[in-house]
Amino acid sequence: MRTMRIRMTVGVAGALVVLVAWAADWSDAADVSSAGSVDPASLGRMLGTLGVQPRAAGTRFDFEFQSRESDQEWGFAMSVVLSQDSRTIWLMAWLEEMPEQASKVPAAALLRMLAANDRLGNGKFFAYDRQNRRFLMQRVIPNEGITPAVLRKVIDDMAKGVIGSHPTWSVARWAEEPAVKQSALPPAPAAERRR
Repeated sequence: MRTMRIRMTVGVAGALVVLVAWAADWSDAADVSSAGSVDPASLGRMLGTLGVQPRAAGTRFDFEFQSRESDQEWGFAMSVVLSQDSRTIWLMAWLEEMPEQASKVPAAALLRMLAANDRLGNGKFFAYDRQNRRFLMQRVIPNEGITPAVLRKVIDDMAKGVIGSHPTWSVARWAEEPAVKQSALPPAPAAERRR
């Protein structure tokens, strides 16, 4: 009789563990479709409401975007895609194609791009797409609270980032040699100079 109770207790406890694990798994899936999140189809429709013509490329949407800065019109090739788990949205602005030979890319240009990542703001960063041999600017946002107005604000911010960093990523400007200033040691921090 006592053995039967122990088996019954173990069986019930095991069933509860399975049910709790199953419920936790479903709650994770429910997080993906949280309020204001988008799926691929609604993301494509939302881009259409912004006046761009999205072209589906697998799960990614490619589109052209126009922006005006001062007196100059800028055209951008952009893409947007949901992450594999649908928790984030990746926005990409495609920049210039890299030179045919990697040896033609000055190390100083790459270092300037890496340094600029700290100044771009709002989570934007430079990246390189090896398959397409292109540099790009990317931004990753949570797939929460997404509305056409929010998406438009993110796209506008990306466009401003690309325009503002043009001297950094412009392949044509890489040929312009910056003045080289050699220094054996970096300047001392302000606190150390006061001593």
